[in-house]
Amino acid sequence: MRVAITGVTGFVGTALARRLVKQGHEVTGLCRARSSPATVAWLRRLGVTLVQGEIERPASLPALMAGAELVLHCAAVIGYRRRLAGLMQRVNVLGTRHVVEAALAARVGRLVHVSSIAALGIAPMPQVRDERSPFMGGELDAPYFETKALAEDEVQRACAAGLDAVIVNPSAIYGPSEAASNSSNVIASILRSGVRFVPSGGINVVPLETVVQGVLAAARRGRSGRRYLLVGENLTLAQLMQRVGKAAGVALEPRELPDLPWGLVRALLELIEPCVPDRVWFTPDMLAAFGRSLWFDGARARDELGLVATDLDACLAATVAQLRRDGRVS
Repeated sequence: MRVAITGVTGFVGTALARRLVKQGHEVTGLCRARSSPATVAWLRRLGVTLVQGEIERPASLPALMAGAELVLHCAAVIGYRRRLAGLMQRVNVLGTRHVVEAALAARVGRLVHVSSIAALGIAPMPQVRDERSPFMGGELDAPYFETKALAEDEVQRACAAGLDAVIVNPSAIYGPSEAASNSSNVIASILRSGVRFVPSGGINVVPLETVVQGVLAAARRGRSGRRYLLVGENLTLAQLMQRVGKAAGVALEPRELPDLPWGLVRALLELIEPCVPDRVWFTPDMLAAFGRSLWFDGARARDELGLVATDLDACLAATVAQLRRDGRVS
């Protein structure tokens, strides 16, 4: 089968490319001129055919999708900074519109849109939600959440126009990878910083291996126009830190911070945000999640796709091992 992947140089894209090539499929990927040279070289050694372009500029998409039986749309800007709002609108929303329009024009067999649980927003603790839950996030004023929800609207409109498309929503993805990831940065920061205080709040954590399995299962068995949450374990932020410590062989006993007026703290941090470089992973927008829940139920993916989450502790241990090989943690 010929498979086209947008975002092939990213965290999920590289993992999907590796799995598909191993299974004997012909993979073509869209990469930007500024993509990591090391990742581009790795993909070429793997046997992936690369088409240079960007989803914001649709002229390159016909070449990517020519003859494709399956399109995996992974390209997106993941960011928790308001200064990226314009870029996220162009890539996450308009870029998705370009992708689905090109898929319709190319008459591809199926498209899987790799969205995010951010498209459902954040709920009060300790609420657990599923695919039928409405978007809760407009009051957060966080462009990433809003643009991921709007991107799904573009996919649904294309489905109404005749595109066979499925949406998958991974939670916070952890795991070793050929590409850099925000989650690996978080693990490295926890192990290096010595910070042992965390805010209240909950997050769902899923291994990268589970996401790869879920995307490909959705391609095979997902119902057109349907959304599937690809999720793992629901943890408090303190529990996540403990599990990271366990993976590294370090006993971490974090304390939860008392509930603070995070909205006020966020407003104060916004004053210095323009001076903070992009490489700093902690941002004012992330404060929107403090004291709230990103907990989800994966029953639909389990029942309809046969998806069972792989072992989180093994995933975290493998991630720590990679960080140590790369010299990022001791």
